[in-house]
Amino acid sequence: MVTIKQIIDAIEEFAPLATQAPYDNCGLKIGDPQAICTGVMITLDLSESVVEQAVNNRCNLIIEHHPSIWKGWKNIDLFYPKTKALLTAFQNDIVVYSAHTNVDFAPNGLNDAFAEQILLTDLQEEPEGRIGTLQQGYTLSEYARIIGKILKDDTVRTIGNPEKIIHTVAVINGAGGGDEELLADFSRKSDVFVTAEVKYNVARLSKDIDYAIIEVGHFTSELGFMPLIRKVLHKTYPNIAVYEAVIPDPYE
Repeated sequence: MVTIKQIIDAIEEFAPLATQAPYDNCGLKIGDPQAICTGVMITLDLSESVVEQAVNNRCNLIIEHHPSIWKGWKNIDLFYPKTKALLTAFQNDIVVYSAHTNVDFAPNGLNDAFAEQILLTDLQEEPEGRIGTLQQGYTLSEYARIIGKILKDDTVRTIGNPEKIIHTVAVINGAGGGDEELLADFSRKSDVFVTAEVKYNVARLSKDIDYAIIEVGHFTSELGFMPLIRKVLHKTYPNIAVYEAVIPDPYE
């Protein structure tokens, strides 16, 4: 029999907690990791629906990507659905564990998976992201359409000349569009930056220096987290039941 702690150890061997971003809060959120694992539910976000899916599938471990607790609680306010979900998980003896930026940054982690998903090869590690190469050049507008089809994301939009030819691509899954210095660095090394949640000041800088951005949905850029963690766990514990939660895009 396999304990939840052993499942967590497999994740942390793949993506050590020490590698998470300074602002992050990965790791155990609630529950007893010494319990025998009856099944694993993987999700991007914790919700009461996800807890219900875990209960229905006899899973006593939920692995979430976005931490349900970012800072220390000063109160327990049931107005917030994640608070209700955590309490419901506790009442059902379900452990909740967060694997966030440590998995984003890990070799063969979510940044790599996302980069490969959008057709990049020859990946090079960069601060918080990756830079890769397309096997053929596309115009900015063509590549944006291709990414939209791959991700099944109709919200993809661009900054820059739509006819610019794209060969090298910088990428960060999730909310990578908030740092002007990072954008400036990527602009010297690549033709376009693909990420989500681009802030106005970063978009303005990109436009002014004639560098391209393709902005995708945060949700669609990180759906690969679930099959990635499933693959990591299957490699070490092939007999443990692992499920991917059904979760809605908050923008739909």
